[in-house]
Amino acid sequence: MKKILRNKKIAIPVIVIGTFLLVVFNVYFYMNRSRINTDYYDIKETNNLIVYTRYTKTYKEITTMVPYINLKSSIIGDLNEEIKDMANSYLQNDNNVITYDYKISGDILSVVIQINCYDDYLPKVIFRTYNINLEEKRMLSDEEILDLYGINLEYVGSKIKERFEYFFRDEREKKIFDEECDFKCFLYMRGITDYTDNIYYYVDNAKLYVYKEFNIYSIYKEEKYFENADFKIEIV
Repeated sequence: MKKILRNKKIAIPVIVIGTFLLVVFNVYFYMNRSRINTDYYDIKETNNLIVYTRYTKTYKEITTMVPYINLKSSIIGDLNEEIKDMANSYLQNDNNVITYDYKISGDILSVVIQINCYDDYLPKVIFRTYNINLEEKRMLSDEEILDLYGINLEYVGSKIKERFEYFFRDEREKKIFDEECDFKCFLYMRGITDYTDNIYYYVDNAKLYVYKEFNIYSIYKEEKYFENADFKIEIV
């Protein structure tokens, strides 16, 4: 009987490790199996970058750049129109600024759009991301992204929580705010009631990130503490 129990104890870690390795292999295979060394000529709409700047707008020496996803697909064509309409709505305010970036990991093209929005009394940073399966030329849902990495929303929330716990400890050590403000107070100032609200998935070099929107302003003038990179949180 003891021998059987011992075997069970050994089997469980082996199964867990095996499952983990299988997920890692699937992600690596998916990210690296095709098109890595090509320029995507057969799926691009025009002989240009796979994502290029559709148009620019300069105001007070700051330039806005609106992206165009250069793929032969009616689905992506509709997406480009959505991006244009969204950009035009924000650009009615000359102070708003739009920028973008993109990464290709195997068959996944990830595009992130950042909007520095000055429509309200306090500025805020808004994100939109688009994860596209290049082989099928379609958008990947959030659920498909999570399934690819073998994780769930609860896990994503735990990683975001860890990041904000770091911000909290670091600001305390730097004496940016006093001890009267606990972690609950800190999250309130960030405008966070749920870690997984206002998050946008992004794949970069086969790693999964989220762009998390949060408020950087408070009575403690914390906007000087946060950097643009702090909105991008590594998940896997």
